[in-house]
Formats: sequence, structure tokens, C-alpha cells
Amino acid sequence: MFRAKRLQAALVAVAAAAGLAVSAAPAQASTCYGNGGAYICEYGISRTVLFDGTVQEFVVGTDHAVWTNWKRPSGSWNGWMSLGGWVQSRIDVDPRQENSKVHITITAIGADGKVWFRQRQHTGTWTPWLLNCNDRPGGPLCP
Repeated sequence: MFRAKRLQAALVAVAAAAGLAVSAAPAQASTCYGNGGAYICEYGISRTVLFDGTVQEFVVGTDHAVWTNWKRPSGSWNGWMSLGGWVQSRIDVDPRQENSKVHITITAIGADGKVWFRQRQHTGTWTPWLLNCNDRPGGPLCP
């Protein structure tokens, strides 16, 4: 009888420890797939349409970098390209007008909890990731 109680107590302790281990493990984000790429479902896909009809998509990859892909007006997709960074939020996209030198500004929350941005110039090149102007007044590209 004493052995049975010790065995039962040991099993309860093991079960409790296993329960703690499961509840203490970090939640894993679900992975979604689209257009040949994997991304974190929770952050979704952000889209914009450029003045020439090009559809550009942005996702947070499973590596937490920002990735982009675009569909030309002909219907063909370019393929995923990394814009780097390490973000922990959905990508916000601010498209600009045709006559602007900046066609797209994307923003996201970085690993430090602050808002970072990149801009796609009319030439097709991207600026580096920059801290938002509220956190760094007078920084690059800030008024």
C-alpha cells in the first residue's frame, strides 16, 4: 500500500511537471504559405497597388524579416525578396502618389518595441531601416 501511494505521488509529480513544461513553453506562431513563401499568419499579408497596376505584398517571414513580392500588370509574380529587419507586427503600407519621389513607405514594430520604417524610392531602391521620426526627431528622412 505504501509503495502504491509513493508511485501515485510520483506520477502526480511527473504529470504536474509535464503540465508546467507545456504551459511554460512559448506560444509558437502559426505558419501560413502563399505565392511560394512562408510567413507568420498572425501578421497577415499587407498589399498595395502601385500607380502602374503592380500589386505589391508584404509579409513577416518565419525569420521575422520583412519579405515582399509583387505581381506585374501582366500577371506574373516577381518572387519573394527579403527587406531584412526583425519585426513583431503586421506591416503597415502607405502608398504615395505617382509624382512623389517615394512610392511606398512601410512601417513595423521592431525587436526593440519601436516603430521602424523603410521607403521605396521612385527608382525602385529601398532606404535602409530607419527609426521613426517620433523616436528620432531630425533623423534621416525626418522633417
